[in-house]
Amino acid sequence: MQLSFTGVSSSYLRTTFRDTLARFPRLHAHAITLRQYPIKTTTMRAQPVFNGAYLRKSTRQYRVEISNHTSLSDHIRLEEVPPAVLTGWFAHELGHVIDYLDRGAVGLIGFGLGYLLFPTFVTGAERRADLFAIEHGFGDEILATKRYILEHSSLPDRYKTRMRRFYLSADEVNLLLAQRAEAVEEDLRMDKLL
Repeated sequence: MQLSFTGVSSSYLRTTFRDTLARFPRLHAHAITLRQYPIKTTTMRAQPVFNGAYLRKSTRQYRVEISNHTSLSDHIRLEEVPPAVLTGWFAHELGHVIDYLDRGAVGLIGFGLGYLLFPTFVTGAERRADLFAIEHGFGDEILATKRYILEHSSLPDRYKTRMRRFYLSADEVNLLLAQRAEAVEEDLRMDKLL
């Protein structure tokens, strides 16, 4: 893994991010930076790094940014959230990076414009990030994150409304997890028959 940290002093954040990234093997060939600084508009975001490596998918670098802006810290301190919640949050962001991997340079620019201009595009992007995280085995953590944000945190209502509007719901995640469990059980039954 090519992992670096910028402005992240918390060993809890570093270790949790490292452990989460370890379960995304497709990302290990890319340089990934976890950066903490004052983002006013969101708690976390993932994006490609715009540098000389940006043009080639194979060498592109990515950054996951986490906010330490005081207005967000008044509501939530990432260093204090339960491990499953933080892992789910990081898994969601790394799900975005998985979504970026096969997009060309122009495709990523189009992705960014779509995200800025079209609410339906945002819904698709956020749901895909959740799905990629679930595919990598983080279903329980994604569910824990959603429940924490919507039921236990003191994050502003506008943040929670955005979560309800654009992301998979807890019920949808539960349904996906049940479907995956059924598929595993069916595979095991088939293996026994053979």
